[in-house]
Amino acid sequence: MHTRWAKGAKINAIMKQPSYILVVNGTKVQRPVFVLGAPHSGVPEIAHALSRVPGFHLGAGSSGVLNAVYAVARRPSLATEKAAGTTSLLREAYAEAWQLTPLTCPRCPGPGARVPANASAEPCEHSADVRRYGDASPDLLFCATVLRTAFPDALFVQVIRDGRDVIADMMEDERSLAWLRPSFMNLDHEFPNHFFGLEEESDLVAFKEGSTATRCAMRWRGAVRMSALLRRSLDTDRLMTLRYEDVHGAEVDTAERLRRFTGARVSASELLTGRSWGVGSWRERLSREQYQDVQEVAGLELSRLGYR
Repeated sequence: MHTRWAKGAKINAIMKQPSYILVVNGTKVQRPVFVLGAPHSGVPEIAHALSRVPGFHLGAGSSGVLNAVYAVARRPSLATEKAAGTTSLLREAYAEAWQLTPLTCPRCPGPGARVPANASAEPCEHSADVRRYGDASPDLLFCATVLRTAFPDALFVQVIRDGRDVIADMMEDERSLAWLRPSFMNLDHEFPNHFFGLEEESDLVAFKEGSTATRCAMRWRGAVRMSALLRRSLDTDRLMTLRYEDVHGAEVDTAERLRRFTGARVSASELLTGRSWGVGSWRERLSREQYQDVQEVAGLELSRLGYR
């Protein structure tokens, strides 16, 4: 078996608790890096730069991981009421997602290649080169609490972006808008819920009856509040926050900060690829009514983060 869980003993002053070691492709997973942020906050750009570092395998969007992420995002009570099972679910999802086989390795020919059946599930020739692992799946932020438990030595890089630009992007993205459909929501049974930006009873009415801009603003507000909770619960040696607007134009400085934090030699040139809409593009993309809806919902968070 090229992927396995080894269970050992860790003694503390109170009780004896099991510790878990994840071994993937013959390598012990240590200090995995998770890139977090609200939708359209620039997570893919940071993830791309990390994924180009030699020896670093950073996934994004594995079906098993996404299933676990959205289970927790839509039902946050799982993280507390069924903590052990949810943690195990996430660990097992990554144990599978991080495997590098001829069909899953980004450096191999891929699913369309002809691979003998007995080799398709075995580690590929590139797997031995990987020494670090991470993930940047969409909406990973909303299961950060479970990730901390599942991987006690994990590092987190979170990206913050002007909510007005984020919301403009969300309103043009079918994937983001799909979460606003009634069939995807379970608002009355899971409250509060940061995934939908719900904290108070009045939020339920605003979300159900508000405009698309209002609901997107609530989702962004929920994400930045989750980010704030994470900042308060983790030390700076475990959590690094990047502001999207500061990355572009300061790629060299950002690459150096990422290197110091993660230990990975990130290339500044890789941070230049895949740019989305420019800073402040919301001025041309949001109508006056949409802007007013955003300010009403998220004006306080925008001001606190310095977006005026």
